[in-house]
Amino acid sequence: MKKQLVYFASFGLVWALGACKTAKPVTQSTSQQNTPVVETIVKTDYQTRMQVKQLKALDLEEDLSFADEIVLNYTLTAVDDQGKIAQVVTGSFGVESVKAGQILTSERFKPIELVVPENGRLLVSVVLNEIDDYTKAQELVKKINEFGGIAKIPAVMVSIAEYQTPLAIVFGSLQAAGLGLKAAERFDKDDLLGQNTFQLSAQELKSGKTLYTVPLVFKGEHLKNSFQYELTYDLQLKLIKTSIQKSSSN
Repeated sequence: MKKQLVYFASFGLVWALGACKTAKPVTQSTSQQNTPVVETIVKTDYQTRMQVKQLKALDLEEDLSFADEIVLNYTLTAVDDQGKIAQVVTGSFGVESVKAGQILTSERFKPIELVVPENGRLLVSVVLNEIDDYTKAQELVKKINEFGGIAKIPAVMVSIAEYQTPLAIVFGSLQAAGLGLKAAERFDKDDLLGQNTFQLSAQELKSGKTLYTVPLVFKGEHLKNSFQYELTYDLQLKLIKTSIQKSSSN
C-alpha cells in the first residue's frame, strides 16, 4: 500500500513539472512615455548707466549778454542684434544760464539707465543747444524728465539706420516718449552748440570693461561769435545673467 502511495505521489509531481514546462509565458505590454528634458539657458544682458560728470563753459556764444541759456539732452539707445531699436531713455538738463568759465558738476545732472539685450549694442547721444525761447524750452525739459527720464520708453521698432545724427536719435527718443515731433523740433530751431554719439558694439560690451569716461569738446562759431564747451560723462556697465529653463520631450 505504501508503495502505491509513493508511486502516485511521484507520478503527480512529474506531471506538475511537465505542465510548468509547457505553460506559455505571460507577456506584458509596456507603453513608452516621453520623458521631458529640462534645458537651462543662460541669457546675458547689460545694465547701463550714464552720468554726466561735468559741463564747462570756456567761451560763450552770446558775447553781448555775457551768458548762454543752454539745454543738454542725452539719450541711451539699445539696439538689438537685428539692428532694431529695442529701447530708449532720455534725460534733459536746463534751461541754465551759464557764464564764461562756469563749471556744472555731476549733482546737477540726472543719471539715466537702460538694459541692452544680449548681442545688442549701445548708443549714447548728447546734444547741447543755446536756447532762444526760454519758457517753451523749460516746459519741454520738464516733460522729458517726467516721461523720458523716469520710465524706459519702448521705441517704435524701426531700424537705427534711419537716425543718421545724434540730433535725430534724440528727437526719435522724444517721439517714442510720446512728446511729439513738433515739441522736439523746438530745439532744432535753436543754436546747436554740439552733438555726439558714442557707441559700444556687442563685442565691446562683452569685453568685461565696466566703466567708460567720455570727454567731449564742442566748439565753433555762430554769427561771428565763437564758443567752446567741454563735457565729460561716465558710462557704467553691469553684467546681468538670467537662467531660463526650457522643456523639451525625447
